[in-house]
Amino acid sequence: MKLLQNCWSELLVFDHIFRQVQYGKEHSLVLVTGQEVDMSTLATQAGSILNNLVLRAQELVLNLHSLQIDRQEFVCLKFLILFSLDVKYLENSSVVKEAQEKANAALMEYTICHYPHAMDKFRHLLFQLADIRALSMQAEEYLYHKHLGGEVPCNNLLIEMLHAKRT
Repeated sequence: MKLLQNCWSELLVFDHIFRQVQYGKEHSLVLVTGQEVDMSTLATQAGSILNNLVLRAQELVLNLHSLQIDRQEFVCLKFLILFSLDVKYLENSSVVKEAQEKANAALMEYTICHYPHAMDKFRHLLFQLADIRALSMQAEEYLYHKHLGGEVPCNNLLIEMLHAKRT
């Protein structure tokens, strides 16, 4: 549970970004429900902070699209996000470290075997994780600010996860 509490927002942000890579169109966002939201509508209705978050996510979409990320790489990166050693009071850190090493090795082997023409792909994919983390932290701050302002209901899973991570 500690692993999930540590990275839930990164996983959600990364899912959103990968959905855009797979199904998105240039001037719209595809939501988890499949609904498309026009970027111009979002820009006029969202505040500057949310608009900035969306633009940063779109930059990541472009980066991952240019890297031609596929589903297998996406899954390996999700494992690397989940099995982070940055978790406070983590029990069995050796198990987590071993899982992280296996996911790293699997991703490297996969990219070398399936994309031999793109020797730096593995390294570039790993670089994206730092940007995903930074964006998710900003998204958490935005959500927390909205929660404190009473704009987000108190009793939902996102707010519970947000509070659990902050304690």
